[in-house]
This record gives sequence, structure tokens and C-alpha cells, in this order.
Amino acid sequence: MRKIIFLILGLSLMAASCDTVDLLLGTGGGARGVFKSEDAGESYRLASSLPKGDITGVNVNAIAFDSSTSATIYLAASNGIYKTTDAAKQWRYILSGISAAGIVVDAYQPQVVYASGLSGTNGKIIKSLDGGTSWVDIYTEPSKSNPVLAIDVSKGNSSLVLAGLSSGEIIRSLDGGHTWQATKDLADRILEIEFGSSSRVYALTLHKGLFVSSDGGIAWTQATPALTAQSLSSSTSVQASVSQFDDLALDRKQPQVLYLATDQGLFRSVNDAKTWSFLSLPLKNASLRVSSAAVNPNNSNNLFVAVGSTIFQSSNGGVTWETKILPTRAEVKRIVIDPQTSNELYLGLSNP
Repeated sequence: MRKIIFLILGLSLMAASCDTVDLLLGTGGGARGVFKSEDAGESYRLASSLPKGDITGVNVNAIAFDSSTSATIYLAASNGIYKTTDAAKQWRYILSGISAAGIVVDAYQPQVVYASGLSGTNGKIIKSLDGGTSWVDIYTEPSKSNPVLAIDVSKGNSSLVLAGLSSGEIIRSLDGGHTWQATKDLADRILEIEFGSSSRVYALTLHKGLFVSSDGGIAWTQATPALTAQSLSSSTSVQASVSQFDDLALDRKQPQVLYLATDQGLFRSVNDAKTWSFLSLPLKNASLRVSSAAVNPNNSNNLFVAVGSTIFQSSNGGVTWETKILPTRAEVKRIVIDPQTSNELYLGLSNP
């Protein structure tokens, strides 16, 4: 196992209920950037304005709320990092020079922000101590073209940071990013890392699915072997195996409940990833790829799921669904719900 130690250096980046439906799939084209709902998902509008111009041509990869005020939001985008302090009335382009894939705000220190991605030809992790005004480089991946795609900070220990690379390697810091150690190679592209508790953490990979750690990211166990088997059991109502995973959604009210967005639809576990069941959406093709999923942090029955540019919303835990179709052919990559006022939702869009 390689050990990686880095000193913090200055960063040379630039500041800156329904019947089955036919879908408008995210095939590319149309507005990207951010859509917002202010009425709990009943309607959506484009919320992508800059002081001059907009971000409708930008691929959004991740969205993070400030931990002290949800009016402040950060975007990790293909061309850098954006920030709003007025709940997306207007965005500011605060950093270029990095293709940002992940972003997270410290739960206890809202001025501390981590972002990850690719800068030049190297994977990168950067950190801000002043809410994104300035940044320092805290990790550079030695191998070329190996972006750091995912990052998260422990909810109970601000010093514990985990990140995942495109190659499948997980790196871990116990001192807020000053030094790093490689802990596990999952041998598959890591899409997301998310802490459930101070020591319980999940890593989602593209093809192998979900991995779970109960010791803060040292040891990992694959939690989805049944979903990636040659054929799923008849109890799932799906005949093909899952070959691609796209998103993980945690139920913050019920920590044992998780959702997976896959190329064979939506799956739920009610026993912390031990077993999975298939949730039907009102689609003519029930196994269409689900690109994103989210659970209302204040109401476990309130679910949001994206298939292309179509949003499915349930108020009863997935028993029935309502459908909203966005006026774009871009794909909804991220759904986030305001933790302070659940009426407000943000959708991050990108080309498939």
C-alpha cells in the first residue's frame, strides 16, 4: 500500500401519481446548468444566471450546500467552481483551471470547502478556508489522467476526509488534507463517496456498485453483488443484471435506507445494503436508466428520481409517482434538496 504525503502549496488556478409515460431522454443539447423548484417539485425554472451571461452551457457534476446557510451553494462544474449566496438568483464563477467533479462543505466549519477533479493532466484535491475566496492545493495524483472524482468529509470528525479516484483507489486523510494514505483499490471508477455517520461510509463505483466501510474508510465490502449477477432474481422484477451505477441516495431520517440509481432502474435497501428490492417507476420501459435520486432529508417518504430530463416525485415512499418533464434534452445528473426548507430543490444538469 502506497503512502502519500503532501504539504499544502499555493494553488496555481485562477479565481474566477400518473400513468406510464414516454420520456424526453437526456440525449444532449438544450439548457444545462441548474434548474430550481421553489414549490417542492411542482414546477421548475432555470436558475443559471451570472452577473453577465449564464451557465446553461456548463456541465454540473456536484452541488453542495453551505452547512450554516442553505442560501449559499457551491457547484462543481466541468470548467471550474461556481458559488451563489442568494439561493441561485445569481451565480459567481469563483475558480477556473480545474474540471471539478466533487465538492463538499465541512459540517462544522462552513468556511472550509473541499473540491476534487482534474487540473491539467493530474487528479487534484483543493481546499478553501474562506468560503471559496482562495484555494490551496492539498493533493496531486502522481499518475496522469486519473481524476479525483469523489470527496467527502466525516459528519462527526472534520479531520477525516476520504476521496475516490477514477482508477478505483480510495485515499484517506486524518488531518484535514495535510497528508494522505491510500487505503483500498476498488478496481473500478469511483463515482461517489458519502459518509452516513462518523465512521460508516459508502463508495459507489461505475460497474461494481456499492462498497461499504464501517471503520472510516479502511476496510471495504461490496454490497451489491446480487445486482451485478448474470440475472437478477424474479423478486426484483428485472431480468437483466445491472451493468452501470449512477447515483447513491441516503435517507438521513432512516440511516438503514439507501437508494441506487442504475441502468436497470431504481433499487432500495431497508437494511443498510444487505439486500435490495426494485422500485417500479411509471415507465413504458421499466428498466430505463435512472441518472439521479434523492430523499427529502426531512421526510423519508418524499423521493425524487431523474430519468434523462424527466423528474419522478413520490410522496409515499415510491408507491405512486408524479412526473415533471424539463424543457431540455440535457440529463439531470444531481438532485439536491434544501435541508433547511424542503420546498426548494436544485437540479444539476449535464450532457450524458
